Amino acid sequence: MKKIVLSLCILIFACNVKAQDVKRTFGIGFQSSLPVYGLSVKYALNTNSVVQATIAPFASGDFKLNFYGGRYLYRFISDESNKLDPYVYGGVGLISYTTPSYDMNTGAITNKSNSFFSYSAGGGVEYSIAGALGLSLELGYGKLNVTNGDGVSGVFFGGGIHYYIK
Repeated sequence: MKKIVLSLCILIFACNVKAQDVKRTFGIGFQSSLPVYGLSVKYALNTNSVVQATIAPFASGDFKLNFYGGRYLYRFISDESNKLDPYVYGGVGLISYTTPSYDMNTGAITNKSNSFFSYSAGGGVEYSIAGALGLSLELGYGKLNVTNGDGVSGVFFGGGIHYYIK
């Protein structure tokens, strides 16, 4: 966890130094696109184009779930003074998990692990508070490929909160 925090601090400093003069250039916060959620970083390439990375390294006892994802957002900004910005997005991610499993034949408990690919697309709105805090709500469609192309797909709801440094 210390390595993640240190990496985020270095990333924040590096991107803040290179930040452009566009609306909400660099933000850090929390993003939820159910069923996954985690720490998030947003960086505006220009006024309309934003890239976002989300990382969710969570563990509870022997169960571990990790999500690493990236998204491209296109903001429909027509007026810089507008506080409500609609956007569309497309994203990809990798989910991996490790969980204890009981083997009926041997009676032993072993770890079961798997990784799978996910993708999503949708739209949302972000409301800007004092130019430094962004609250977002979104609706989208996504699919989690579990094995051999089989997966779980459906409509999902999400939201986020980001503090914008510049």
